Amino acid sequence: MCQPTRDPHGDPADHPRLTGSGLHRARRNSALVRNARDRLLAIDILTPGAGYVLRSTVAATLALGIAFGLQLETPYSAASTVLLVANANHGAVLAKGGWRLVGTAIGGMAALVLMGLFIQAPLLFILGFALWLGLCTGAATLLRHFQASGAAVAGYTVGLATYGALEMPERALDAVLGRMATVAVGVACLGVVTALSSRRATRIALETALVGQCAAIAGIALERLGGKSQPTALPTAAQVSGLFAIDDLVDLSRAESPDIARREGVLRETIAALFGALLGTSDLHAVDRWTPPDLAAAHRDVVTEFPRILCALEARRFDDALERITALRDALQARVARAETEDPGTAPSLIALDRLVAFVEDYGSAVSAMARTQGSPARPERSFRFHRDWGAATENGLRSALAIPLAGAFGIATGWNDWSLLLLILAPYTVLLAMTGNPAAGAVAFITGTILAVPAAFVCALGLMPRVQGFPLLVAVIAPFWMAGLYATTLPRHAPAGLAYLVAFNTLVGATNPMTFSVPAFLNQAFGWVTAVFVTLLVFRLLLPQDPRRQARRIRAALRRDALALLDSDPPEHRQVWEHLQHHRLARIAQSLRADPAGAAIMGDGIGLLHLGRAAMRARDAAGRSTAPAMLRTMTLQALTLQALAEASRAPRQARDTLAAAAAEIAARSIEDPRAWPAAHRVAACLTDMAVLLEAHPDWSFDRHRSAPC
Repeated sequence: MCQPTRDPHGDPADHPRLTGSGLHRARRNSALVRNARDRLLAIDILTPGAGYVLRSTVAATLALGIAFGLQLETPYSAASTVLLVANANHGAVLAKGGWRLVGTAIGGMAALVLMGLFIQAPLLFILGFALWLGLCTGAATLLRHFQASGAAVAGYTVGLATYGALEMPERALDAVLGRMATVAVGVACLGVVTALSSRRATRIALETALVGQCAAIAGIALERLGGKSQPTALPTAAQVSGLFAIDDLVDLSRAESPDIARREGVLRETIAALFGALLGTSDLHAVDRWTPPDLAAAHRDVVTEFPRILCALEARRFDDALERITALRDALQARVARAETEDPGTAPSLIALDRLVAFVEDYGSAVSAMARTQGSPARPERSFRFHRDWGAATENGLRSALAIPLAGAFGIATGWNDWSLLLLILAPYTVLLAMTGNPAAGAVAFITGTILAVPAAFVCALGLMPRVQGFPLLVAVIAPFWMAGLYATTLPRHAPAGLAYLVAFNTLVGATNPMTFSVPAFLNQAFGWVTAVFVTLLVFRLLLPQDPRRQARRIRAALRRDALALLDSDPPEHRQVWEHLQHHRLARIAQSLRADPAGAAIMGDGIGLLHLGRAAMRARDAAGRSTAPAMLRTMTLQALTLQALAEASRAPRQARDTLAAAAAEIAARSIEDPRAWPAAHRVAACLTDMAVLLEAHPDWSFDRHRSAPC
C-alpha cells in the first residue's frame, strides 16, 4: 500500500514528535522558508526595474574598466558617477549626465582658482569654498529639475576635486583634471549603454498622463454636477501636485526627444488649461426640480457629451474630441444668450451658466492644445514662469556657507589627519538635501545607507577582493553589492538610503590598480564617513533648520500678493500664465506639507486666493469688452479698489454686503441698455464670488504689497 509523501515545507503540526515551543518554532521557520521561496519565485528579471538595475551595473562595469585602461587615479569615481546618474528614464539619464558634466567643468575651474589663490592658506581656502558652495546652493534652490543638480555639482566639485591637494599642493591640477575625466567617462558610458538598451517611452507616458488627467478632471466635474460630492469641495493637494507632476515629465521628455522639446510650450499650455478646468470644478453644482430649463438643459448637455469626449481622447482622436467640445461650448453659449434675453438681471441661473461655460472653455483649451501637439510643431503662444523661493535660497545658501568653515575649524582644531574628508562628504550632502522637502529625514536616510555600506564594504574590500585576480573576477565580486544598492533606489521609500549606500560603499572599497588592503586605513575612512553623515544631520537640525510650515506660508504670501495685485490693475500676462505660476506655488506647498495636517488649511487658503484673483480677472475682462458701456467699466473698477475692500473686510458680513450692493447696482443700471446685459451679469457673478471668498476667509487683509520676484 502506497504511503503519502510529506511536503518538507508543509505544516509542522503533521510531525508527530513536535509539541509545544518546538512546534511553534518549526511553524515560524516553515513560514519564513515559504515567504523567502515565494519572494524568489516572484522576481522577474524582465521588469523595467530589473532592466534598470542590470543596465546600470553594465554601465558601471564599463566605466570602471575604461578608467582602469586610462590609468585614472581614482577609477572607482567613474563607476560612482554611473551609480549617481543612473535612472530608469532615458531622458533623465541624458539630462542628469549633461548637467553633471557642465557642473563639474564649472566647479573644476572654481577649484583651480581657489587653489591658485589660497593653496598655502587652508583657512582662506575653506572660506572661499564655503562662499562658493553657498552661492551654488542658493542657485540650486532657485533653479528647477536638472539645472538645479548642475548648480549643486558645481558647488561641491570644489571639495571633490581638491581632496588631498591641500596636503600636496603640487597635485592640484592633476586632481582637478582627474575628477573631470572620471565624470566624463562615467556619463559617457551610462549614456551609451542607456541609448543601446532602453526604450524611449517618455512621450507615450506623457501622452497617457495628460489623457489620464483629462479623465480625472472630467470625472470630478460629472460628480459635482451629479451631486455626488460636497458642494464646497476644493481641489485636493494630491490633485494639484499630481497635475503639476506632468510638468516634470515634460522636462524629462524634452531631454529625450527633440520633437517634444519643440512642443514644450504647447504642452505647458495644456497643463495650464487643465489646471484652470480643475479649479472650475469647484464652481459646479447639481440641479434640482426648481432649476430653470436652460440651466437644466446645459447640465444635461455636459453630462451627456463629456463621456463621448473622453472616449475620443482615450482613443487618441484629439481632433474628434476638439470638435465635440467646441460644439458643446457653442451650444452652452447659445443657451446663455437665450437666458440673458429672457432675464436681463443677474439671476443665479445666469451665474451658474457662466461657470459651466468657463469650465468647458478651459477644458476645451486643454483639448485644443493636445490636438496641436499631434501636428507640426507650432510656436508657443506664450511663455510660462515658475516660482522662485528667494527666502529658501538665502537660508540654504547661508546654511551651506556656515557648515563648511565650522566643519573645517573642527577638523583643524582636533588635529584630525584626514579632516578634509569631512568637507568632502559634508559639501555634497548639505546642498543635495537642501533641495528636498524634508532634509532632516533625508539625512537620517543617508545615515542608514552609510551604516549599511560600512560592513558591506569591509566584507568586499578586505574579505573577498584579496582572493581574486583580474578585472572579470573583480567585477564578479563587486557587482552584487552594486545591484543591491541600485535595487534599493527603485523603491521610493528606500531610495535616499540606497543612494547613500552606493556612494559610501564604492568609495570605501576604492577599487584602484594596484589595490592596497589595510584594515586601519579602512576603519579610519569608515569612521570619517559615519561622522560626516551624523554631522550632516546636526547641520540641518541646528543651522537654520528648515520649517516646512514657514516655507509654505512664505509661498502662500507670494500667491496672496499676486492675487491682490489683480484688484488694482490688469494682469501683466495671459490668464493661463498667471494661473500656471500659482499652480506651481500650490504644488510647492503640497510638497512641503505632504504629511502635515496643517497643509490642508494652507492649501485651502491658497486655492481661495487663487479663486479671488480669477474672479477679479474675469470681472475686468467682462467690463473691458467692446460691447460694455463705459459706466460698467467705471463701476467695476470702483468695486475692485483695494481701499473699498480694505474698509469692507474688517467684517466679513460687511464685505459681502458691499460687493452684493455693487452687483445689484450694476444690474439695475444695465437693464436700460440691452448691450450691457451680458457683461453686467458676468461682473455681478465675479463680485458675488469675491464676496463669498471674503466671508469664508475673514483673516485676509488688503494692504498693498508688491509681488515677489519670480
